[in-house]
Amino acid sequence: MKPLVLSAETQAILHRIRTYGWALNVYGMNQSRALRLVKARTDIRINKAGVSPPYNNVYRRYVVEVVKTFRTETGESLAGAIQLVIRKWTNLGLTLPLLQGLLADCFLRFEQQGYAMPKAKQLGSRPKPRRRRSTYEAALKKGRAALRGGDTVEEQTARQQEGAALAAAIARRLRPLLQTRGITGRGFLPYFNFAQKLGRLSRKYADKSLQMAAADLVDLYEAKSLDEDVLAEIARTLFSIAVLS
Repeated sequence: MKPLVLSAETQAILHRIRTYGWALNVYGMNQSRALRLVKARTDIRINKAGVSPPYNNVYRRYVVEVVKTFRTETGESLAGAIQLVIRKWTNLGLTLPLLQGLLADCFLRFEQQGYAMPKAKQLGSRPKPRRRRSTYEAALKKGRAALRGGDTVEEQTARQQEGAALAAAIARRLRPLLQTRGITGRGFLPYFNFAQKLGRLSRKYADKSLQMAAADLVDLYEAKSLDEDVLAEIARTLFSIAVLS
């Protein structure tokens, strides 16, 4: 790899980033806001360098990437990312002195915005009490959840509780079935969603209509990369449905 020869100014910037200990305030800032901070200064440098269109826009794209790096990295990772950005744009044919000058403009402007100092902990302060979670019934009464047409708060709450109990029962029966297949963790959720929808179908249809609806649901979830044999076993074991092939 061809060595990247950096100026003394750039090396000083990288050293300060590595050793200062606090993150710049630009870290985590909105991209458009961070760009506005450096736009005037970097545009002046590009124009003074005599860069003609359309190459001036290429340097502006470099500035955009530098700004993104300051927003998303800090400390040693920021210093390393900056060097990679400079190397990338140098390899694309941009002038190394101008790239380093633009980096200096960005760093000095961001440093003027300050550093995010760690917040001091208050001695003897008590942890804030946890807020109690609102119940579904309370959310309906406060208008945070919508009532279905013609339903009362009590009727809709009862249906929600019934649905939650059915979902819990399905989960209890489904988990050991999937564990025997080696499906755990995040793999549980898509099969649980399938089982819930199949449960709704089993309460809506019967006999041949249920078998046809279950077959369509198996096809849909197989297309989502779920195992057809596992889906058929869920239908057979949890709902006594023999899926039509």
